[in-house]
Order: sequence, then structure tokens, then C-alpha cells
Amino acid sequence: MKLFGGERSATDTTLLDPKIADALRKAGKDPSKFTVVPFEPGEAESPLQGLFSSGSRVEHTFFFSTLNSALSAIERLVEEETAARITKDKDGWLVAFDSPDETGVAGAAQHERFVTATASFGAQDRGFAHLTMNVNRIKK
Repeated sequence: MKLFGGERSATDTTLLDPKIADALRKAGKDPSKFTVVPFEPGEAESPLQGLFSSGSRVEHTFFFSTLNSALSAIERLVEEETAARITKDKDGWLVAFDSPDETGVAGAAQHERFVTATASFGAQDRGFAHLTMNVNRIKK
């Protein structure tokens, strides 16, 4: 039987944890068709680990009327320390760029670089916000 792209052996009789089995039943699934296997080395890394480090960050938000303009701005601005999120809005696309806070530089001055870079794509500036990220890594 196929499970998330892998095969479950017909001889695999490993029982699921009762809490997992109950949750599957509540979701209308047959627990006997599922198995739990350990992660491969590196597979259990935090999904945020590659995106952010702990510390102060600045989020810069813009509205784009077309998907093409939003993706072009993302292509221009995303780099090793800058990430982006894109969300469909009823009239277009919202893009939030997340970058490290530059010590000693005002948020407005940091934001101006993003305003300048997105202007040629017809972006509407929706402002910026200071964020503090705490990324906790749990070793098991």
C-alpha cells in the first residue's frame, strides 16, 4: 500500500500509538492503512531553520496588481538573509519581505530600499513592521 510516496510492506504489523490511531479514526481514516516511521537523518529539522535566525527583523509589505509583478519583485529582493511570503488578495497580491534588522539604521531607512526596488513593478507600499523572532531548536 502506498504511503506518502513509499510502500508499506504487507508484513508490517507495527501498531500505531493509540492516540494516533484515535485521531485517524476521528478523521474517518482506517488506522490499519497507516504506519509511522522514523525520520531520515536531517528530515526532522525545523521548517523555520532555513528561513530565519533568532533576533530582530523588519517586515516590508507591498501590494501588487498582478502575480507577474509580485514574483518579479520577489526575484529581485529575495537573497540569503531576506525571505518573502505571498498571499492572494481580492484585488491582487500581497508580498511581505522579511529581512534582518540593521543595527543603528532606522526602520524607515531600511524600508526605503524595498520601496525603491519594488516601485518599477507598480507596488503599493503597505508599510513595515519590526518583529522579534525566537527560533527554538529542540534536540531529541
